[in-house]
Amino acid sequence: MIHYISNDVLILEHIESILTNDVKLKLSEEAIINVQKCNAFLSQDISEQFKEKDINNQYFLLKSYACGIGETISDEVVKLMLFLKIQSLCYGFSGVRLEIVERLLDFFNNNILPVVYSKNTPDDRIALAHLSLPLIGEGEVRINGKVFSTCELEAKFGWKPIQLRNKEAEALLGGTQLTTAYGACNLIKALKLCKISDFISSISVQVFGINSLFFSEQVQIVRPHKGQIQTADSIRNLMNSNKLNINKVVSSSAPEAFCAIPQVHGAVKDTIAYVRKIIKTEINSTTDNLLVFPEKKQVIFGGNSHTLPLSLGLDFLSIALTSLGNISERRIFYLISTLSTQNNEENLAMFLNFTVLQRITEGILAENKRLSVPVSVESPIFTEKMTDIKGMGGSSAVKCYEVIKNIEQILAIELLIVALIIFNEKSQYDSEIIKKYIKYLDFDTNKQDLKKYIEKILLFFRENEIV
Repeated sequence: MIHYISNDVLILEHIESILTNDVKLKLSEEAIINVQKCNAFLSQDISEQFKEKDINNQYFLLKSYACGIGETISDEVVKLMLFLKIQSLCYGFSGVRLEIVERLLDFFNNNILPVVYSKNTPDDRIALAHLSLPLIGEGEVRINGKVFSTCELEAKFGWKPIQLRNKEAEALLGGTQLTTAYGACNLIKALKLCKISDFISSISVQVFGINSLFFSEQVQIVRPHKGQIQTADSIRNLMNSNKLNINKVVSSSAPEAFCAIPQVHGAVKDTIAYVRKIIKTEINSTTDNLLVFPEKKQVIFGGNSHTLPLSLGLDFLSIALTSLGNISERRIFYLISTLSTQNNEENLAMFLNFTVLQRITEGILAENKRLSVPVSVESPIFTEKMTDIKGMGGSSAVKCYEVIKNIEQILAIELLIVALIIFNEKSQYDSEIIKKYIKYLDFDTNKQDLKKYIEKILLFFRENEIV
């Protein structure tokens, strides 16, 4: 599959396709003209004007920012950073030579991923410096999980280090590609988590014996938040297509962890929709600070690398997703509580196992509450005079990524509990989806390895569509 870099508007589905499919990038004629026209103006008219900014000393400028530490960033985020940097440069406001873009394109198409570190400044510069080091013959890259020095890479592909010229280091260092890449990945995962959460909830409410009237259309229509209406529709459809024949006394009242599923899940979906608009704007933007406008023969220093629009949205997303974990944990609590009141010996044994799972869930929730504290309100003081107010986008994005991994674990535990209850009670069901999960988990009544089951569910979440 080939994706042409152009001025066409990108949406989240394009990003997901690029991440999940073997997509190769090519430059459109439009992109080539954009890059060449901007660079031609810059090369002719700018050197003297910006001499005092020392933008010709590009090699040392790029190297000076390459000081990231900590664990390396995941391949999916680095690959998306590469794509977004190529896209941004090709709008024709950055001034780089076509050679720079083509080398980045070679990295992407050959799955050569620069090694980028997770501990960075609150903006994206350090991460982008590591992303760009292989262009100048420095740094390390990862190919199919193995790390190589850039020297080894150049020998293998016959490449030579690129000598950076006017403003090229500024163009490579400037931008929000780290935060935006994380943000797009977070959104894709968050949308999937909402589907997973709706599906699991539709099973949990039946196992617990919840009146389906809580999800009726007339309840939602008098408070018509879009996400709430969507969730109630989803729960009704899922309950109809995944019916369980369980002898439960259906009550006219219920804990809010069950009866308020449309309201809570819906609020999360509305938050995702808000953040999605921010990410869409960002992936279609040029986010350099130093911008070149060849048509008007201007070079303007602005603030487009500031990450506050992203960090505000991603902090909000972390808070919303933590709420998705909170309501799941409460459902887990009530499901386990029903087992403790039964005299069935098997159910009591299962109850003891499940109480351990709830403790794990509470620990994960505690971590999520810490991660959900907004960092967008922070603004560390730097020694650089011009860096006086920070957006904290990288920090917001990374912690949101961790929140999502934690929510996956909580939902896996809820699904495991309802699946085990259904299996042990020998409940009757016609649902192909439930049959698939029960078969996939391959329960052994003599040896219930809960850790193994959770890992299998997490793997299934990541590799398959839930419904």
